[in-house]
Amino acid sequence: MLYNKHNYFRNTYAVFEEVDKTTLPFQKWHYTSKSQSAYYYTDTGVYRKSNHWGRAAKCRWVLKAGEQLYVSKGRERVGFALWTNFYENSETTKAYFIKVDFKNKQVTYAHKSEDTSAKAKYRTAKQTHKVIQKVKRILQTDSWAKYYEFSNIEVARKELVLELVNKD
Repeated sequence: MLYNKHNYFRNTYAVFEEVDKTTLPFQKWHYTSKSQSAYYYTDTGVYRKSNHWGRAAKCRWVLKAGEQLYVSKGRERVGFALWTNFYENSETTKAYFIKVDFKNKQVTYAHKSEDTSAKAKYRTAKQTHKVIQKVKRILQTDSWAKYYEFSNIEVARKELVLELVNKD
């Protein structure tokens, strides 16, 4: 499906690249939503100004800032996505895979269109969310460790996370 300003907001997934809001090529936004996100349309894509990224109504829009992916509420940021970077977001299609950054103890997701290795385990959006919550708990807390015997918590953490991410 080809996306444009008339249909991009209907069940889509996209990664927006962060842009510096002081260098925007326009003065006025075309549309502001009830949640105060603002949009500006071009022939090639859309700018979005928002303080919430990740789930937006029935869409999943991620903001990429450098190497960091934002999928939660925070400070206001501006991103741009090409129309060709929008993909269908079906709640029943296994279209997402989980990405883990063990060094920074962070976890996020991506659309199967971004999987160049074709080795990822795909899940529905709901399944992906459930696994991400479990992975976050293991990466960011130590309370789970009291139930296991191990000699190195970081090795155990990595093994548990990989098991969650790769299991059927």
